[in-house]
Amino acid sequence: MATPGKFGKLAPKENPKTLLFSKYLKSDAVLPPPSSKRAWEYVITDERWAATMFGNDTIGDCTCASKGHILMAVSANAGSLILPTTEQCVELYSAVTGYDPSQTQTDGSNPTDNGAAMTDVYDYILKNGFAGQKILGWVKVDHTDRVHFEQCVELFGACDTGVQLPNSAMNQFQNDQSWDIISNDGGIDGGHCVPYLGYGSLGETCITWGKRQPTGIPWFQKYADEAYGIIWEDWFDTTGVAPNHFDRDALWADLKALSV
Repeated sequence: MATPGKFGKLAPKENPKTLLFSKYLKSDAVLPPPSSKRAWEYVITDERWAATMFGNDTIGDCTCASKGHILMAVSANAGSLILPTTEQCVELYSAVTGYDPSQTQTDGSNPTDNGAAMTDVYDYILKNGFAGQKILGWVKVDHTDRVHFEQCVELFGACDTGVQLPNSAMNQFQNDQSWDIISNDGGIDGGHCVPYLGYGSLGETCITWGKRQPTGIPWFQKYADEAYGIIWEDWFDTTGVAPNHFDRDALWADLKALSV
């Protein structure tokens, strides 16, 4: 079965500017669980999501398309939707990886379309911005810790996640089914980057290839291989979310150091 879109997430890559989410959990108390559910994704309509593939239907720019989707959700929930263009997402992909659209062959292949590491995309946006917006930094989240994952979505509006997609996920996506574990998953088709914008008792919800994709909790735990929270300018304050045991002052100090 043909894939509905392209892959393009490379293996997790260390970056000295990556901050650790766990560092900002105050040691004198356990960070309380977030709300029982969160659904940042529903501020945007199905029709709007469907119109924002951001090039990932034809090229492996999922690591950049994901940033477009996160920016949409964060800005809309903060009060004013910012809608990046496909051109801006492809330009970001080109700037980070050297992708050259002019080298696309008649069969659709392109020798410069080789995917990107998620942290390389963050690093570029930190220095240069994206779609006229800036980020203050990013934090690495332990994707195996469900409470930390939920706190990331709650605090930063999204958890930008790298997954290794099995072939079974392609069938489930095209049949409008949740991503769930099956006994024979057909093997891994490729690395993919998706923003998770919601969670609840039944699982998580990401945006990929133009639609909301529900994900079972066991599936997420099996196939996710990295996860990050992105700190966009003004987001942290506008949400009004600040759990008592999250050390925001320490985070601000480290973010300020990154900008020097």
